[in-house]
Amino acid sequence: MTPRLAIIAFCLTAWLFLPCLSALGQSTHSPHSRFGFGDLQSGASTPQMGMGQLGAAWMDRHHLNTRNPAAAAYLTRTAFAGGFGIQTEKIMEGDSATQGEVGGLRQVAFALKRDGGKGAVTFGIQPWTNTGYDVSQIRVDDTADEYRISYEGRGGLAQAHFGYARRWEGSIWHRFPGSEASKADSVRIISHVTALGARFEQRFGSLVRSRTIDIANPIYLDTRVQTEESHRSAGFTAGFGHERLLGSQFNKDHKIVASTLLRVGGFAQLGRVHSINRLTRWASWQTLSTGPLEVDSIYQEEENHDIDIPLIWSAGIEVERNTTTGMRIRVGAEWEQAPWSSLSSDWLDPGVDFTDSHTAGVGVSVTPRGLDDANGIWQRSTYTLGWRQSAGHITLTQGELASTTWSFGWSTPMLGSRSGSSLNLAFQWRNLTADSTILGLQEHSFGAIVGFTLHPFFKNQWLVPRKYD
Repeated sequence: MTPRLAIIAFCLTAWLFLPCLSALGQSTHSPHSRFGFGDLQSGASTPQMGMGQLGAAWMDRHHLNTRNPAAAAYLTRTAFAGGFGIQTEKIMEGDSATQGEVGGLRQVAFALKRDGGKGAVTFGIQPWTNTGYDVSQIRVDDTADEYRISYEGRGGLAQAHFGYARRWEGSIWHRFPGSEASKADSVRIISHVTALGARFEQRFGSLVRSRTIDIANPIYLDTRVQTEESHRSAGFTAGFGHERLLGSQFNKDHKIVASTLLRVGGFAQLGRVHSINRLTRWASWQTLSTGPLEVDSIYQEEENHDIDIPLIWSAGIEVERNTTTGMRIRVGAEWEQAPWSSLSSDWLDPGVDFTDSHTAGVGVSVTPRGLDDANGIWQRSTYTLGWRQSAGHITLTQGELASTTWSFGWSTPMLGSRSGSSLNLAFQWRNLTADSTILGLQEHSFGAIVGFTLHPFFKNQWLVPRKYD
């Protein structure tokens, strides 16, 4: 089999099996996930998670940016990104609290790129929303006395994508003044890089939600309302990135030993029609000693909704400084805006509406030494710190949803890999609430994500020791 046919077979096989993996990453305990599409995911890879989930101007030579389609053009070679995570969630309301652990696959993504090439093909799959809750409360009615109302939900929506990115480079000649006895010398260096990218996205999945009224008085029948929703939508995301050399320093051999880079970028999820097929079923239940038993199916109704997902855009900036000692420092920030208020709220629960969302994030990463000069794993590793705050998307009677996330990441090259693959870890602390008062429903979660960035060789050279450059 020729290398080209091997790549095609590899892509087709991975594409066929990726939908089977999507269900592994769709889990949460958040009671807020019962509204709308569920708990929205940013789609960031593990290295991005540690840096505030930045993606607009986050351009990396070795790690795949799974948010901005244009970023794949900056990769040096073919890359595979995958990861899974586990998190513990603590939900508090007044004096009561509950806690649980969830986990699953976060993403699978590929970028096919020839060494030294300017174009890259990307594809993969990742969760778009998560839904998973089981909450209840006791109420009192004058007729039926005490009763319990419970809400349960499960499922999630996944996003499969296929895209292409390409970059264009510009260069300048840097002149070195010579002495009176020697001629002046010059060297050609890349001064700026611009990349454009686009990808096709297919969102799909199902959400199952139920509401049960359990009346303590045995003369009354309990009632359960269950909805099953199938979601489908297709659309495009376009992105761009620009990198410019602001300053450079050369050694006596006329090689760059220090530099300062400025990056700007952004992407836009173009508006699309999202189709929802909903089947609602009302049923009567009676609680016996053996458990709940369905007595009668009262009513069943099927609905179809077509809603217009708005254009969502994000823009960011990043500065990278490389010193003569091999230290690399990156600092970035981004802003994201989504006009969710343009969506119809007819298919939501009473008292729940869409509202515009605004997200801000900042991040910093530090690599103490270059790989040639590093002394031990701690010096050649990269450390990241990030902050992200979001408000909006869903508004309840208590107020709009708001979340604050702090993150920390660690990435280190795999010494046994000739291709420069790496192990990535990220930890994040998140606080989500719809009410700023202490009596409101609040969620505190701590999660750990483990990811791998692999650069495969087709000649079985993964475990050959190499000298990093």
